[in-house]
Amino acid sequence: MNSSVPIRMVLASDDTITREALRSLFQQAPEVEIVGEADTIMATPEKVRERAPDVALIEVSVPSRAHGLHAAARIANQSSKTRVLILTNNSDVPYVRSMLAMGVSGYLLKNSQTAQLFAAVRKIRLGGKFIDPILGNDLMWHAFDINAKKTRPIFSRRESEVFRSLIRGYTNAQSADVLQLSVKTVETYRLRIYRKLQLRTRAELVEYALAHQLLTDNV
Repeated sequence: MNSSVPIRMVLASDDTITREALRSLFQQAPEVEIVGEADTIMATPEKVRERAPDVALIEVSVPSRAHGLHAAARIANQSSKTRVLILTNNSDVPYVRSMLAMGVSGYLLKNSQTAQLFAAVRKIRLGGKFIDPILGNDLMWHAFDINAKKTRPIFSRRESEVFRSLIRGYTNAQSADVLQLSVKTVETYRLRIYRKLQLRTRAELVEYALAHQLLTDNV
């Protein structure tokens, strides 16, 4: 990586070992300056607000999928300067599309070479997009389009409350605690919401919320 001006970066991961490994890797590249770290994905937007980095590198594991989407959306809403690069094992195309819809600039799989990671950081810092080549064809031919769902279903009050908790990344147990419902009741409402929206996953649900301007801190 060659640049006369260091690339200011914030690292984020729920996993300490992964975060330390990434820090060690980038410390070997003088072109990158680590200006902050977030020890949870949900803490990333605040860290970005504090440090104003060029790039926020977010490592997303399977349990953190929804948190990754929410963090990416918040960063995109609060900063036009910071580019988000997702590093993950998740090659699920609807999830990748959801991330891109959130304003993510780069999406890289963890089995990539180090040189590819550096190339992704360099490219998105310059305003470009970087998508793992393995995902290229799948994304091109994937027919899913959340914006094609033009009708807005009518939710009951409880369904609306569960919907808001889902797009915020809460687990069923967390939603049940906040809403003072049983976990089983939350699961029932969640299934009703998916059925009404004709969706299958939380990633699709978050993309729907984004497409209809429902993904805000006040939702």
